[in-house]
Amino acid sequence: MRSTTEAASERARRRLVALNAEVRDCRACHAAGRLDEVESVPIARDPEPDAPMPRILLVGQAPGLRATITDRPFAGAAGDRLRDWFEAGGVPREDFWRKIHFTAVTRCYPGRLPEAKGDRVPSPAEQARCRPWLDAVVAAVRPRVVLLVGLLAVRTFLGPVKSLAAVVGEATERDGVLYIPLPHPSGVSRWLNEPANVQAVARAMRILRRLVESEGL
Repeated sequence: MRSTTEAASERARRRLVALNAEVRDCRACHAAGRLDEVESVPIARDPEPDAPMPRILLVGQAPGLRATITDRPFAGAAGDRLRDWFEAGGVPREDFWRKIHFTAVTRCYPGRLPEAKGDRVPSPAEQARCRPWLDAVVAAVRPRVVLLVGLLAVRTFLGPVKSLAAVVGEATERDGVLYIPLPHPSGVSRWLNEPANVQAVARAMRILRRLVESEGL
């Protein structure tokens, strides 16, 4: 006979899987002429079927092109760096997909910036259209920890912070949820070239590790 906790976890999983199916069907930005469906479609990865419901939620800016092709966020070199970080934070590499649920401020690849190396930042209108999905995922997962990857994700949850340097290495707790800001792990960013910034990420991972170990996340 299943415990009450197991039954609640299974109900939460079903809600999240149903929500993800709705996300994948969304074409609001395409209908508004903002995105090309051939290149950009919503990404929503379901939790691993044989794992407990994750209590750690990662929020990024938006999926990259590789994520759209593979239907898996952080599938490339940036994902390898995240695995390194989170292993230091108490999440083994083999549990990368099992203990962390991945979402983003917007759920479609926004496209490249013209004549630039990085992806385009989703517009305020795109962020507004996608915000109900973000809020619904947070409500479905009910995370203990939210990892905010990149300045857009940080500002979405913590308000108009001045810079990554002002918040990475610290954590903010609100209503029983611990928010941990992080830089984007992309090699395109030069932020991690500074030793002080690398040390800030290490501090953030020590915060995560203490919580993972003390609460069994």
